[in-house]
Amino acid sequence: MKRKCHFVCKQSQDLYKNILADRIPLIMALLIFNIGCLVGQDNEYGVWTSITVEKKIKKWDLSSTAELRTIDYLNNINRFSVDIDGSYNIFKKLKVGAEAKFIYFHDFKYDDYQPRGRYALYTQGKWKLCRFNFSLREKVECTVKDVSDRIRSSGTIDTYRINPEWYWRNRLKVQYDIPTLPLAPGFSVESFYQLNNPNGNVFDELRYTLSLQYRLSKKRSIEVFGLMAPELNTSSPTTKYVGGVNYIISF
Repeated sequence: MKRKCHFVCKQSQDLYKNILADRIPLIMALLIFNIGCLVGQDNEYGVWTSITVEKKIKKWDLSSTAELRTIDYLNNINRFSVDIDGSYNIFKKLKVGAEAKFIYFHDFKYDDYQPRGRYALYTQGKWKLCRFNFSLREKVECTVKDVSDRIRSSGTIDTYRINPEWYWRNRLKVQYDIPTLPLAPGFSVESFYQLNNPNGNVFDELRYTLSLQYRLSKKRSIEVFGLMAPELNTSSPTTKYVGGVNYIISF
């Protein structure tokens, strides 16, 4: 009788864990999008959706991501992008990489969709403490903007103040693996430092991201996240709020 009760209790616990694992990503996604709608009433709010395909070949990590971003809730497309990323693991806990990204950006000032190119070099270290996974990424990136359709009423081209635009991005992320569940909540903070501002280089943006990654299978996972990004050193500072989801496929 005791064995039977123990078996029933064990089966009930497993069922509860499976139901919880299935529901948490959906619940968190709904919370992120609803909180974003509430806090975004007086600020910018957008939705970022993406799909990532990744492959590991010995010491190489290769990936490609397609992403769509909206602004003003779902009313306007902010940009669409596709990137290719490759990194090499020098040591088990350290890798270096490069990234090339094509961006189709909506320039609202001229209602112009323009192509942009973004190129980056980075290094990333990682270490593990108990069930916590830490990573620190240092990235230098350059964005080249197209100005051919930014034409003033006088007929002259309205150029950007900084073009190309160089940034140093610093991101610290911590993720926790929940025992017996395919869930990994995480938190990250990232800073954006200008490298070629003619008026003086400054930190002009911070990003705080709360995420939850759910392993659907050995090679499939989905990540939902909420992001808050206050702008710094501007005459009229705003805070950007984002709700997002990323589907990851590994080969």
